[in-house]
Amino acid sequence: MGIQYFYNFCIAQLDDTDLESDILSAVRKSYFASFEKIRDKITYDSEGVSLLYDYGIERDKPLRWTVKNPHGGIVQEVIQADGGRYYLNFYRGDQLYKRLLFSKLHTLLKAEYMDDSGVVCRSIEPRRTQVGLCLLYTDNRLSDPVVLYAAPDVRDERVLDALRESFTDYTAVAGTNEGVVWYLSDEQIARFKAFVDQKLNELEKESEVSFVDGETPLFDKINVKDFNMKRNLSASLDISQAKDFDISLPQKQQEPEALTEEAVEESGTEPESNDRQAETAPAEEAALDEAAAIDEEAHTEDTKASDADKVIMADGAEYRYYGELDANGYRSGYGRTVTDEGRTAYEGCYLNDKRSGKGAYFYRDGSLCYSGDWAENVRHGVGVGVSARDGSMHIGRWRHNKPEGNGVRLSAEGEIKFVCRELSDGGTVLMHYLKDDTVLISKYDENGAKLSEKSVSLTDFS
Repeated sequence: MGIQYFYNFCIAQLDDTDLESDILSAVRKSYFASFEKIRDKITYDSEGVSLLYDYGIERDKPLRWTVKNPHGGIVQEVIQADGGRYYLNFYRGDQLYKRLLFSKLHTLLKAEYMDDSGVVCRSIEPRRTQVGLCLLYTDNRLSDPVVLYAAPDVRDERVLDALRESFTDYTAVAGTNEGVVWYLSDEQIARFKAFVDQKLNELEKESEVSFVDGETPLFDKINVKDFNMKRNLSASLDISQAKDFDISLPQKQQEPEALTEEAVEESGTEPESNDRQAETAPAEEAALDEAAAIDEEAHTEDTKASDADKVIMADGAEYRYYGELDANGYRSGYGRTVTDEGRTAYEGCYLNDKRSGKGAYFYRDGSLCYSGDWAENVRHGVGVGVSARDGSMHIGRWRHNKPEGNGVRLSAEGEIKFVCRELSDGGTVLMHYLKDDTVLISKYDENGAKLSEKSVSLTDFS
């Protein structure tokens, strides 16, 4: 979707507002989701101070917004401007230090920061360019404004954690409909990418070590985060040269074009990041998960709501299902669910409105996420999963949304990373293929504890 609305701006060196828990951002987000009138009065603790928020927002009227401290002093207030526009002023004591300018349609136009004399010293305002929305940063210490761009997407949670913890080289942060986004100059983006690349290299080395580390349980080695659908949902992965998987889906006795996809209101389960347990995702999150679109062809004729076999509303969006329904109106049999853009998220078999049987699931960008067996909305059985992080594939058995048991892991280039084989005695053998043409063979008991290990050189075979 991309950034459509800005909720609040902060210049990094001047403003430490936590936009993740910002009340203004939350109220504006709720309003832009429905454009319905909002009116409320709440008390919210901020940094140990209890603040009283009195606010209202509706169409064609300026924002009503007053925030007071326990002594009745005004912390934030709205000031009318020309042409239906208005400012939201922020005070520290009696000193105005920040103000946000909004249009009469509640669009955020500019953020300005004042110096001790009350003069605007820095500002940021949105600009639309050919590459999307950016911010224009003005600083009275600089001769020219600076264009700021949104930080590149980072999908690896471990890298994101490292960025949050130690990377501070950004100019501004914005609360948006896509979440909190850092904004950086060209030079800062170069340093940002270098930081990410360095961290990914470190993690790759750690991953190589983890497969030969005897203290790491077997299941932790196999069930890595790369195949977490929820975390990788919006990730970008180029599989344009990949061949289609034959998943032997049963054929519906109708024209193929009548089928389209995208699963929605299913209360499905998504994998945990660090253990073998699965969590139940609420319907809203499942709806977002299912909004993973593929098929860039425009399904203009068969994606009209009037032609759909079922229309589903979830998370404020409309999804359409084309396929078989049972007597209760549930998706059961073969079908396809699509987004309002006509893109496929899931195509395959359903039972009682849940993904069950053979089916294929796709990331938002259209690339394949998983093709194979499903049970009660989770990957369960035999299938092929594609990691959005590095394009690697796991082919084999899956249990409760995670690869487990017999399986083969391949890199995006087709190199074998490891082969896992279950034994008749309940144990497991893991054959890890190293870059020096050596195979490290480890045996584990039924609980995943290592029993033995040996190394075999493939170059020794004649």
